[in-house]
Amino acid sequence: MSLPINYLSACDEDYAKGLKAAKSLDDLVTHVEIYRRVADDAWQVVSKMSGEQFLEFRKGYVQETKGNFAGEEFAEKYGDVMMPATLFQVSMVANHFKTPWGCAFIRLKEVGKITEKKGIATYAELPQASDAGESK
Repeated sequence: MSLPINYLSACDEDYAKGLKAAKSLDDLVTHVEIYRRVADDAWQVVSKMSGEQFLEFRKGYVQETKGNFAGEEFAEKYGDVMMPATLFQVSMVANHFKTPWGCAFIRLKEVGKITEKKGIATYAELPQASDAGESK
């Protein structure tokens, strides 16, 4: 079942709360699976995660949430779980326009910045003027 999104959805906040609440690998997998529609990159990481990797993730997660950088290796391995790309891009737009996350998601879909294939939403950059063959 696909994650329902309406104009008042706060998927970014809800996703973050779920990461904090995930005290086991099963909790994390279940949580990220719910948000897979907007966090497929996170799903690709957690669906292959071992128990040992979960403990490593959890340690770095706690460190990061206290404002301390957990390191480049942590960022490389688990950055997609901490900040899934589509979820993050929509959050940036919502913040910029001071709208709810769900409103930004729906509007981005309407204008073609978000596409969905097989239940997975992807944020797609529109070409810049220089990419469209226009001269500088």
